[in-house]
Amino acid sequence: MKQLLGPIRSTLTAGLLCAMGVLAAGPAWGQLNREPEATKGVEIVSRLGDQLEFDTRFHDDHNHYVRLGDFFDGKKPVILSFNYSNCPKLCSVQLENMTVALGQLDFTVGEDFEVVSISIDPLEQTSRAKATKELYTKIYNRRGSEDGFHFLVADPETIRFMTDSCGFKYKYIPHQKLYSHSPVFLLISPSGKIVRYIHGLDYKPVTIERALVEAAEGKIGSPINRLSYALGCFLYDESTGQYTTQVMGIMRIGGAIMVAVLMFTLLPYWFFRRNSSNPAAVSDEPQDIITHPSTP
Repeated sequence: MKQLLGPIRSTLTAGLLCAMGVLAAGPAWGQLNREPEATKGVEIVSRLGDQLEFDTRFHDDHNHYVRLGDFFDGKKPVILSFNYSNCPKLCSVQLENMTVALGQLDFTVGEDFEVVSISIDPLEQTSRAKATKELYTKIYNRRGSEDGFHFLVADPETIRFMTDSCGFKYKYIPHQKLYSHSPVFLLISPSGKIVRYIHGLDYKPVTIERALVEAAEGKIGSPINRLSYALGCFLYDESTGQYTTQVMGIMRIGGAIMVAVLMFTLLPYWFFRRNSSNPAAVSDEPQDIITHPSTP
């Protein structure tokens, strides 16, 4: 038994020490992997139930003046997002994933709901917005849906007013000439109230469809994909000029799980060792004695 327990004890103890080391190294790793300056203040602040200002004015992809209220008819909900056409990666992934998910619904853009994307780049031209719209309507690939997609541009004051109204906190990185922001869609009721946030980049068609139905009814719901967004959201790393995933948080959670598993595994061993070394644990009942006849 000792020969068997020896290797087990060594292996489990080493594993426990390694796992504890991962957790203990958390603060040190945190110092090395501090939140980049580009992401500080970049967040989504819930404005559920707030009414949007319908008289806010933009230029559409045809370079016409439009009001936000022009996209609300009192019957259809609106999916709203904040993006910009020169975004290096995040916006395109966000919009493409959502467009693909919408293409799997029984509902149709333009007939059952509207899609509005407001550029956070005040330098974006309507011609650029038009090219972006053409890209995603082509991906959506449903005849007549072009009138349901709207890509808008505006001046800095209007953009800031809208993003503040929706709780969309972003930041411009001057030396990279890029914007740091979070991937999120807002569902707006037909009356113009914010009723739901959809975070992250993973959009399940059944979830989107249910959210659209609730938004059409004006029901205010909890955020979708909030947990997955917090654990694996894409953040801009100003040191590399790319969007990366926050893996350190996941590593620490994995370390905690490893410690729990190892502790659960070690408890029976410790209990067995304690009982085997305790004389009181030895049974006092008489033992059967086997005798062998002596050889004549």
